[in-house]
Amino acid sequence: MKNQNGKKLGKKQLRAITGGLQMCIDPDTNQCMAYGRQCAELQCRYIP
Repeated sequence: MKNQNGKKLGKKQLRAITGGLQMCIDPDTNQCMAYGRQCAELQCRYIP
């Protein structure tokens, strides 16, 4: 993800966008890499 200046955001800045939650979806496969309450995506929050 990039900010308005075109610079890539760091891990700390990306975490602030999602409210301190971890991004658990792999962008290549669109599948959850991890499951749990720490995930920002709803489909990854609960174990299927």
